[in-house]
Amino acid sequence: MKPDGSFFTGWRKAGDLLVSFSRETIIGFFLIWIVSSIVDIGLLVFLTGYCGIWYLYSAALSYCCGVLVSYILNKYFTFHDRNRNYFSQFTTFVVISVSCLLVNLCIIWLAVEIFSLNYLAAKIIATICAFFWNYYGQSRITFRSGMNHQTDLRKEEITCTNQQLGKTRK
Repeated sequence: MKPDGSFFTGWRKAGDLLVSFSRETIIGFFLIWIVSSIVDIGLLVFLTGYCGIWYLYSAALSYCCGVLVSYILNKYFTFHDRNRNYFSQFTTFVVISVSCLLVNLCIIWLAVEIFSLNYLAAKIIATICAFFWNYYGQSRITFRSGMNHQTDLRKEEITCTNQQLGKTRK
């Protein structure tokens, strides 16, 4: 019996719903950022609080898991990217994400060691700070072909709407 692909179809529909909240990719990126941040921060709490791993090691490991979630969800749901060169694209995604990780770790260290904040509060502040650089880098470098595809779809949609309006006015 051949699988009907309903698992992937379901995920695709969920992604279409996510993007339908707004046509702007930053909204989709933001929602996926929330999901990947929950994975990231949840693992940080688990690894540091329950496993006793030093907070910076935990932060690095949990961040990597969040990056993987973010790549998969953004590729297919936010940017609708069709690029099949997964290795090259994921490598670019990781390079940008590593720069965000460095920002994250520096802010966490400063907040904990210098300003005596709790590691979790520091992580939340660091994650918010890295969001905008991450969006810019991923949308302009990693997924630029997906952005071009979305722009083309919007142009087609506007053209069809204009043509329909022209027919109804005649």
